[in-house]
Amino acid sequence: MLPLTGAPGTADRPALVVKVENSAAARPQSGLQAADIVVEELVEGGITRFAAMYHSRDPGTVGPVRSVRHVDVQIAGPTRGILAFSGGAKVVLAVVRTADLQLAQQGDRSGAFYRSPSRRAPHNLYLRAGKLWAAAGPDHSAPPPAYLPFVAAGSVPADAGAAATRASLRFSAAARPSWTYDAAKDRWLRSENGRAAVESSGARLGADTVLVLRVKVGDAGYRDPAGNPVPETRFVGSGPAVLLHGGRAVEGTWSKASADAALVLTGGDGAALGVPAGRTWIELLPVGGRLSLS
Repeated sequence: MLPLTGAPGTADRPALVVKVENSAAARPQSGLQAADIVVEELVEGGITRFAAMYHSRDPGTVGPVRSVRHVDVQIAGPTRGILAFSGGAKVVLAVVRTADLQLAQQGDRSGAFYRSPSRRAPHNLYLRAGKLWAAAGPDHSAPPPAYLPFVAAGSVPADAGAAATRASLRFSAAARPSWTYDAAKDRWLRSENGRAAVESSGARLGADTVLVLRVKVGDAGYRDPAGNPVPETRFVGSGPAVLLHGGRAVEGTWSKASADAALVLTGGDGAALGVPAGRTWIELLPVGGRLSLS
């Protein structure tokens, strides 16, 4: 089984979680379409970043790679695998180093990180996933446990929830992603601020399922080099959830007991809510953000 997609498979490598930039200067990114799960989080300046998780497929090159945040321990913790990033604030690195994760960052001995001459720093740091898997230590070399409560594809009732073919999100004035359901491909396709989102290969970014989770966002207590206050997303606790799959939107709640605990989803009827097997994007939408469905 591939715990990061819920689909059968034979991959025996650990999970690799990579922090990927999502500013305008970073697009189009490399490797996102090969991810089993992508988690979107709010960072300073009103922009978002991704935590892209890999297990079933080798993405080759991934990037641009950027810095780590407190919430990344809560995102990557359940995988018990490798967390890759460019660096981070001292207060953040102190927390990250206590997690049950193997840390990989620019300047380490893996030889995975490199700068692309085709872009300007800091938007030009990339990594080779294969080199990080080869460098996995004995405590972080096992396949990951189940990350989501996966169920067999097609097992969610066709009439579950309400019909929905478009979801518009507003993290901030600068970050307004949206998803449109393509019935012919049975996939949700991503757009960034009204423009089709693609990766460096030209492939449209999409997912079998999109999970929108309402999360609390506070002040991390420090500022970035430009003087912007840094938000701190909290991916422990509980809140409202919306599962988008197959042209339907199913409402429920999410809960996560600790940084390294698996995500639990509950439907409006109080029963467990399963995620259909497949590629999944998770949107950690602040409680003050906006979600519009149509």
